[in-house]
Formats: sequence, C-alpha cells, structure tokens
Amino acid sequence: MTSKSSFLDALRTQTLSSANVEERVEVNQRHLIDKILARYSAEFVVYRELMQNADDAGAKRVEIFFESESPNSNEATPNFESKVIRVIFKNDGKDFEQADWSRLKKIAEGNPDENKIGAFGVGFYSLFSICEEPFVSSGKECMAFYWDGSQLCAKRTQVSEEQQQNKGWTTFFLDLREPMDMVDMDKFGPFIARSLGFTGNLHDVTVYLDDHRLLNINKTIRGSRPMTIPDTMEITSPLKIFTLQTVDLQNVQMDSTRLMISEQPREVRTIESRIFLRTASGKLDVNVSEKDAAEMERTTKKYPPKHTTLQLLYHGHDETETETETIFKDLIPFPEQGKIFIGFPTHQTTGFCGHVAGRFIPTVERENLDFVIKCLQDWNHELLSMAGLLSRMMYEDELAQIGRQYDKTILPHSKSYEPEDEGIAKAQEALEKRALHALKSFQLHQSTPEPLVGEYIDIYFFQMSKLGLSVLSSHGVKELNEVRIPDEAMSEFMKNLPILPTSVYDGSQEFMSKLETDKKVQRISFHDVLKELESRTLTLTQMVAMLRWLVDHKSRKGISDADIQTFLEKAQVYSGDSPRSLSTFKWFVNRIIGEGDVPLPPKTLPYNITSTFEGDELQTISSVWHELSLHEWATFVAKEPDFETSPDFAEKVLHVLSRGWPQISGDSQKAIASYLATKKCIPTKDGMMIPKETYLKSVTLFSDLLVMEFKEQPLDELLLAIGTRQSVEPRLVLNRLVDAGDWDHMQLITYLTSIRNTLSEEKITELRGTPMFPRVSPAGATTTQRVNRHPANALYAPTKTHIDLVLPVIEWKSDWDEALDEARLLFDLGLGKQPRMEDLLERATPSYVQAIREKALQHFIDNFTSHYSNNYNPNTEVAFLPTTDGKFQTPLGCFSNAQCSVMGFPVLQQNMKIHAALLHIKENPSPDRLLDRLLESPLTSKDKAQQVFEYLLSVQASFLDKQWETLKAKKFIPLDDTGKTMADPQSCYFYREDLPYRDLLNTVDFGPHANRFLKACGVKENPSPIDLAQLVARSPQKFYDHEGVDRYRSILRQIATHLDAITTNESLLDELRRSPFLLGEITIQNEASGSSESMADSRQDMNMGPVVKYDLALASNIYLVDDCVLQQIFNPLCAPMEELLESLYESLGSAWISEKVEDIYEHKGQPRTTDRSYALQARIEERAPLLLGTHSTNRLTFDLDWLTTKLKVYEVQQIQLRRKFIPTRVTKSEDATVCIVKDRKEIHYLMIKDQAEMDYFDIADALAKLLLKRKKLNDSIWWTNLLSSSLENLKRKGFQVDRILNAK
Repeated sequence: MTSKSSFLDALRTQTLSSANVEERVEVNQRHLIDKILARYSAEFVVYRELMQNADDAGAKRVEIFFESESPNSNEATPNFESKVIRVIFKNDGKDFEQADWSRLKKIAEGNPDENKIGAFGVGFYSLFSICEEPFVSSGKECMAFYWDGSQLCAKRTQVSEEQQQNKGWTTFFLDLREPMDMVDMDKFGPFIARSLGFTGNLHDVTVYLDDHRLLNINKTIRGSRPMTIPDTMEITSPLKIFTLQTVDLQNVQMDSTRLMISEQPREVRTIESRIFLRTASGKLDVNVSEKDAAEMERTTKKYPPKHTTLQLLYHGHDETETETETIFKDLIPFPEQGKIFIGFPTHQTTGFCGHVAGRFIPTVERENLDFVIKCLQDWNHELLSMAGLLSRMMYEDELAQIGRQYDKTILPHSKSYEPEDEGIAKAQEALEKRALHALKSFQLHQSTPEPLVGEYIDIYFFQMSKLGLSVLSSHGVKELNEVRIPDEAMSEFMKNLPILPTSVYDGSQEFMSKLETDKKVQRISFHDVLKELESRTLTLTQMVAMLRWLVDHKSRKGISDADIQTFLEKAQVYSGDSPRSLSTFKWFVNRIIGEGDVPLPPKTLPYNITSTFEGDELQTISSVWHELSLHEWATFVAKEPDFETSPDFAEKVLHVLSRGWPQISGDSQKAIASYLATKKCIPTKDGMMIPKETYLKSVTLFSDLLVMEFKEQPLDELLLAIGTRQSVEPRLVLNRLVDAGDWDHMQLITYLTSIRNTLSEEKITELRGTPMFPRVSPAGATTTQRVNRHPANALYAPTKTHIDLVLPVIEWKSDWDEALDEARLLFDLGLGKQPRMEDLLERATPSYVQAIREKALQHFIDNFTSHYSNNYNPNTEVAFLPTTDGKFQTPLGCFSNAQCSVMGFPVLQQNMKIHAALLHIKENPSPDRLLDRLLESPLTSKDKAQQVFEYLLSVQASFLDKQWETLKAKKFIPLDDTGKTMADPQSCYFYREDLPYRDLLNTVDFGPHANRFLKACGVKENPSPIDLAQLVARSPQKFYDHEGVDRYRSILRQIATHLDAITTNESLLDELRRSPFLLGEITIQNEASGSSESMADSRQDMNMGPVVKYDLALASNIYLVDDCVLQQIFNPLCAPMEELLESLYESLGSAWISEKVEDIYEHKGQPRTTDRSYALQARIEERAPLLLGTHSTNRLTFDLDWLTTKLKVYEVQQIQLRRKFIPTRVTKSEDATVCIVKDRKEIHYLMIKDQAEMDYFDIADALAKLLLKRKKLNDSIWWTNLLSSSLENLKRKGFQVDRILNAK
C-alpha cells in the first residue's frame, strides 16, 4: 500500500509541476449553491457517488483502501485506533474518455447519457466534503485538482507506459482534509451490501485498512427465467409513458467475507455469510412527449431514455426464516418497508416489504423523489404505477408457485373422509406460512418521507390486473372474490367453499379488514351455505354443526320461512344407504327410543343429529318436525322382518317399550298391545312365537313348554298386555306320520316343522344339502314317473316372481304363505326367498327371450338397493346391459354419454340411463381409452375429425399432463379427406385469411369448438419466431420460391431480430448452421446479347448492366462484406449489407471477407524520407486524437501514444499489391499507392508511392486496417475526411481542434 501511495504522490507532483497549459475549473455558482452546498448530508455519500460512477462505467469490481497514520504493516491485525489520513477508491470500469475528463471539471453539467444514473452533474463534487484536492487517474491520463486562492483549478497530463501501475483501473486518490476515525464497519458493511442490491455491472467490492482486507462482498446471479405477462395485466402506465415488454425473474446470491477481531482473548477470525434473494427485472419502453422531454432535459441535463429497466427485490418466506448475517439486514426489509433505489438506496420507503429500483428522478441530493416539477412528478408517478404492476406480478408469481405446490402435495389428499397425514399437515402449514408472508409483504403501510409513493404503488398493485388478488384458500390458490373469511362456527360443514385458512386470516387481519371494506373479500353468507348444500351430502357430524349454526343464526339475525324451506330442501344427510333431504323428514325421537339402537321410520331424523338438541330447538328449525310417539314407533318397528325372526331384535324392541310403557296413556297401551299380540315376537326354545303361544319364565310345569327365552326379561306388565300366558293350556298331539319312506313331501315339511326345536345346527346343515323336495316342471318339459328331488337351497319359493323368471321353484300343494312355520323352516334350509343375483343377471343376457330378459333386469334394478347392492361388482364379465347398437355389454363395457359413440364406444340404451349411477356405469371412457382409440383408429375425414374433436373438448377436463404430452407429439390431425396425410398439433396452425405464410404451413379449421380442443393439444394461432426459423431451415427453397427475394429477406430479418432467443436453443442453432437457408448475393456480368429467359433470382437495371444473382446457401459458404473492394475483386457469394442480417449470418458461421483475403505488398526502390513523407507523418501525429478519439479502447489495436511515436512514414518508387482469396486460392495483383509493412523488430512503416497527389483514402484505409480490430468502410471514409480537410474546416464542422490550432 505504501508503494502505491508513494507512486501516486510522485505522479501527482509530476502532473502539478508539468509545463502543460493550466485549465481553470468552470463553476456555475448558482448550481453550486443550489445543488451542492445545501445538500448531500447522507452518511457515506462519497462512496455512494463513486460506486454509482463505477457502475455507470461498467465496472465489475471496486476496491476501497483506507490508509492510516500508523499502519500495522507487519501485524496480523489492522490498527483500528489509528486515524485515517487517505482514501483510495479504485474500479475496473471503462477508462475516462475526453468527454469524461471535460465533465469532471464542470459542475452541474451532468452526464448526458440517458442510460446513466447521474443526472445533475454534482456527484463527483461530493468528494470535496472530505478531501481538499482530489486526484484522479484513468487509463493513460490523470488530473489533479488544486486551489488558486478561491478558485478551483485542475491540471491534466499523460501517463507513460512505465507509470501505468494501475493499468485497467480508474483511481481516485483522496488526501483527507482532516484525519478521521476509521469508518464503523458495522455500518459501512451493510451500506456496501445494500448498495450492491441493484447494480447492473458492479458485483464485487473489497475494503482494506492499510494492507489488511477487512471485507469482501460478492453478488452472483444464480439462474433466471422469464415471467409470463398475462393478458389480464394492464402493461401500460396511466399516462402511456411506460409500457412493460418483458419481465425476468432472477435468483441472486450474495456472499460476504469479513475480518473480525475479538478482544478477550484477542483473536482474528474470518466470518463468511450468504443470502439468497429474488429480483424481478422489467424491461420498459418509454414514450415521452417532445415538450416533456425537453423540460426534463432542461431540468436534469438528460434526455429521457427510449428504454429503461424497473427492478423489484423480494425475499420469500423460506429465505426469511433462515438466519441472516447483520451485514445483509438492509436487503431484507421484511417485516419493515423496502427502499426506493436510484442506482443506490434513497431515504424513500416503498410502503411494502420490497425494494424497488428504477430510473426515478430524485431531488438533487438523490435521497428523495422529486414531486415538485410537473414533468418529473408525472415521470415518477408513472414509474411508481409500473412498480405496482411489477409487485403484483411478483406476488401473483409467488402465489402461482404456492398453488402448484398445493395442487401437487395437498390436493390429492384433500378428501374429507381421508385421515389427515402428519406430512400433509406440515406441508399445508408451510404453504400457509408462505402465503401469509406474501400477503404481509405486499400490504400497504404509509411510506416515508413521501406517503404518495406507497399509495401510488398500492393503487396500481390492484388496478393493473383485471383479476382479483390471488390468495391461498382451503381449495388451493383462488381469486379473492371467490374466497371467504373463515368462521369458526361454520368450519365443520363448509368444505366445498374456498375459505381463507385461519392462520392466514389471523396473520393478515389488518390487510383483510381493508380488503373487506373495499368489498374485495366477503364473509360467508346464507347463500354460500345453500350453495354448499347443493354441492354435496353432509355427514352426520357436519349436519349437527350446520343445524347448530342455523339455530344460532336464526335467533340472532332471523331467517325467512322461504329461506328455511329452501335450506331444508337443499340440505341432505345420509339416512341408511342413500342421501335424503331434510324436508322429507317428519319426526325426531326422544332418548328412550333414540338410545335403544333400534330401527326408525324412514321419515325420522337420525338420532345422531338430534340428540344434542332440545325438542323446541328442532321445532324452531322446522314446524313440520314433531316427536315420534311410542305408539307410532311400535307400529313401525313391528313390521320389521327381524322383529319376528331375531330374538335379540325382538328383545331390544320390547325393552324400549318397557322403558316408555309407564309414561304413555292407557289408550296408547291398548293400541300397542293389540298390534303386537299377532306378532311372533317372543323367543322360545322352538323359535319366535306369537305371545299367546308362549309362557313367562316362571311357568316351569313341563320341560317341553314354549317358555320365553329372554337374556333380560322385559317388563311383565307389557308382556301380559300383549297376550303372553301365565299358565299351561291343553293342546293337540301331532298327527301320526305315514310309514317311513312313503311320505309326501308336504307331510315331511309338516313333520320337520313340528320337531324344529329338536334339530341341531349340524342336522340343519345336513338337511340343507339333502335332495328332499321336488320342483315344478318347466313348461314344455316331459313328465316322468320318477320324481326328481332337490335340496332346498337349489330351489326357490313358489312365488309369481320366481315362476315368471323361469327359476326352479319348489312344488307346493297349497297356497304359499311366507309367514308359515313351514315356509320359515324351508327358508332356514336355504329355500330361495329372493332371486340370486347371478341367476337374475344370467337371465338378462341374450341367452333368454326378450320377455324374460326384461323382467330379470327390471327385478334386479327394483330390488338393487335392498338386496343386491352389497354384492354387486361392476367388474362382472356378464354382458347383461342393452346398448343402442342392439348388443349387450358389461357395466364397464358401455357408457351413458351418447356422444362417445362418435368414437365407436357402446352407449347404454336411453331407458337405462337413469340407472347408470346405480350400476356404476361411467359417463365417458377414461382418457387413456380415448387416446388409444384416437391413435389406433385414424380419422379418415375432416367431418369425422370435427365430431371427434368436439366430443373430446367436452371431456378434456379429465385429461392429465401425460395425456396432453402424448397428444402434442402424435400425428392424429387429418389434413385432407383421404386419411393419408396426418399431422401432429405442434406442426399445425389455425387457418385464417391473414395468417402469415399460410400456403406454406399446415393449416386446420374444424370449427370453433373442435379448434378449442386442438389449441389445448398445441395447435398455434401464429408461428413464433422460433417456429419460423425452424420451418425455413427445413424447407428453405419452398419458402424462397413462394415468397420471392424481398419477402424472403424480410423473413430473415424477423429471424435475426430474435437471434438472442434462437441462440439459447442449441438444437435449433445447429439445425440453422446445417441448413442452406441464408440468402447470398453475387454479381454476374450480363452478356451484351442478353437473354429472354426470366431470372427469378436475379436483379438487373434497364441498361442490361451487371446482374445481382441470389442463391440460398449455408452460412459457412457466404461472406460478410467489410471491404467492398475485395467483394468486387473476388465476387464471392456475399451476405446482404444490413447490420441486422450480418449479426445473424456471423452467429451461424459466416466469415468477414477481409478475414479470408491475404494481402502481400512488394515495394520497389529504396524507402526514403522526403518532404511529402515528413508532411504526412506530421499530419497523422497532429490529427491522431481526432482519428482515435471516437473509438473505445477495446476496438483499437494500437493506442494514441503508439500512433504518435512509433509509426514511421517513407516514400518508395512503386508498390505492388497481391491479394489471395483463401477459400478459392484465387490471386489478384494490382498497383497500390499505400501500404504498411513491419520489419523483424515489429516496427511498422507506412509506405507511400512517389506521385504528384496524395491519395488520402488509400492512406486512411491502410491506417484503419492497422489500428482497428475490425475496419468498416465508413471508418475509411471518416478518416479520409479527417486527414484531407483543413483544421479550419474541421473546426467549422464542430471538431475540437482548438488545442491543435493553439499549438501552431
């Protein structure tokens, strides 16, 4: 560091003591007072201005050196206690040019470049707040400032090659006016970090104290993606000044390395930290009226740019939860407000938790926005509106990511009947936190010091989108107008309505209250409840919660009778196996019946619902509902089959009646007793008996008496009332049986019935398989003497239904009565009471006549719910369902939607469609089956294709991403009615009259509905630039023949315009390099006789002069023209001389013609110095600054110093030039007037031919080839003018030649 300081000291001393003409600093006193002396009070403003200038100069790195009075040069730690006496600031940006040095001496002139941040021209003079006489070194020049009394002066001089120790760096050498304490790194570090937040070029800053590196901060872009701008976004600002064109989202990583010194014990350590940020960068087109532009230029010394960039920095929830090192704290505003950045941060906050950077116009000190001057106010207002748009896009992008994550992780598990998984719960919680963070990040707070800033951003945050704000709801991400504020009392039953998660609402109540006031979000309404009821059937738990809410809501706010009736009609709850509307119910039960676990009448509300309500509460809901009386219930339950067949069931019923018996009236007791007296409801050892056939347990006279067998005996008073005996009565003895082996089966049944109570289960099992019973002979069967007998379980009861269905029925010689003991015994032995499902389905197939088929199918449907639903399997292979084509199909083999027949799928008959859901018949084939059919059976005509595509449109909501991907790649679209020419969607475009290149594309039009399906498959409205490039590359001659030369050249211009996008597509770029699609030009000399043959690919004038012929070729076979002479000499196939097309050709492999020509000069005669050579040498040295001053250093082969000191001019007798075109090895020779040669020592000589007049064009052309890395024709012409014109003429044309004239 000491060596650097001493070198710079010496260099400054040399500059100040040089004999160069003194230049006085020009000061505009008014601007000095207005813009400097009263401003720039912010901390670290010097470093801010220097870093801004570095970024404007394209610097990537900055180094800041603090030199102290007593450096610890040989110590491991710097001396923080020593005073700082000097600051050196370095950046590796572009060296100062003439205009920069000139502006450095002028206050308030400003940088006129509209693409630079600096506006007022006073930033450099902030250095004088700490330094009395700054010194600046850049490139090959330096400038020292000093005071002459009260006048500020400056001297500028050249820096020799030996003195350029800081080559490639621009350095500001600042001796402090007074020694100062070392800057507080706890403040200076965060300042550096936030200053790097939005720099366009600068990405690395290092801070030193003496020879010790204290801090390094590095910014890296870790990936970028374009954000889609939806059509629903308003992309133009209110006054039409700005229009958003593109938005790129970048992931930014910032790393810091800081030297830390602990005191006890004293220890040196390095702390590394890292932060991740997201920035949205919007490209804006600018349109300012000429009047406002002129006013802005007058005020800011800058003309408004044609294009500008607006950036937004957002820190997501995941990054916020990670611990952030203090040095980056200012880059993460959450939960505080962000700042407005104008290159670097200002005092102005944004009103939300994000930083915004853009070309805002500040007040002179660049700490606040200017809202005073009208044109500047409009500019800032418009730019803030675009900040509102950009923040809305960032918010919507964040919510879209949350939505996709929700759909992927939460939605597949969102069914209410699925138990909540812990992993899913954690994922839900994480998404809710992320969504809440986004809401809170973009919530408006009053910005400071100017509240209008936050208000403007907030207004346009909402106004720039036609859609409602996206929020996370219970059903994923939805628009805010579709979502409701949560209500704890309704959370149990409002499942289909999108509702804000409680955590999101609780965490953003202030924001939500504002949105509710603005009518952007609503609370759950009674109408919402009705819609919920329309959408699904509630569970018992949900219905209880809803009714509880209804009672409370009606008591507080009141509900009309009409609304209550609508509610009851729409509210459905499962009663048994099927859902029912609450309006169909009539009763509710008390605890005596409800807690008995017994069947209830169909119109009875489930006890699980009503148990938590009082009777008057239920009647408040509906005046129709009343309590089910014990008499009503007994009448119902006694009709249940189990009441007379199941002892447990009968005992349960009788116990319920026992509990309520004492509480009912005598009339009710008599009515119940009379009804039960005829029911076989008393269990005995012989089975269920009617009460009068049984005895109380206390009757034990004989062992074979039918004594009731209850596990816990019901109330005796009840049993006696229904007819149970208290004593034994005589009864008849069984009739005698006939001789063994000769029993009539009717006698056998009577006998078995009589001894039923003695039969064990094993015996019953044995009897079930014994063939004992004859069947009724089928109609038309031959009668034989021998009686065939069958087991009871192979036969059916002799009912009309069974007979009509041609089922095997038992032979019965009397009237059949299922209530008989014999019938019950036969049922116990397996006699069929209902047709078995397999027998019914078999009879519904084509194997049986139509009458039987129809009866079997109708019986199956009529009794499906009560008898067959539990065992029904839609996967059955029995084809029993009639379809519209006259055939029969299995349930999975046909469909209910008639439209699917267009693809050849069987459709259920019309009269059967009402049963489709019952039989699990799907409405449409699955997406996979639809795709298989579409691809396996090609569409043979456009009409057929239109019908199929229109049908597929109606079912496309069921398609998954994998099916869409398959469709995009398959050729299934017919291009004609032959069925032979098929195309895939991605190669097709929708037909319209104004479609570009319509005749060259695969165009389709199947009508608006079919086209909507094809658009989803990938058919496009217009070819994109990428598409166009690909199409032309694959069929260049086809396009050329169709479009002609001029229109084909326009196509190439379109492709060239989108070269940036094309170069990111490696496969397309490779295809373009391998395709002969580029247009080349070659000049042919026309024969004098001419030709009558038409030349479609050539152009000639009316005088039959040279003809320009066009041809298509590979890029490698076409040459770019940077030397028209070489083009005329060798006449190769050349690219059009358009800068736009030249970029395209060069990127694909075309070479510049000058690179392919080798020049070999030979001179005759001894080189000598003459008056002419001296004069030319002097003229070149004199005008060297003019020749090289307009060219950046990266375009020069040699610099100004070399041109004025190293190049020598000689005169020779003759110069011969031999040119060789390397690709064809063709050689051309000619006399030349000028050449430049170099000897073995690499010394260059300019040779001129001995002649009367100097050819300045040849001289300028030779110099341009030598000094410029790539010469263009305009360079030679421009230098010819500079060399040949007099200085007076050049001055009159505006060239800065005063110094040259003064020197003369």
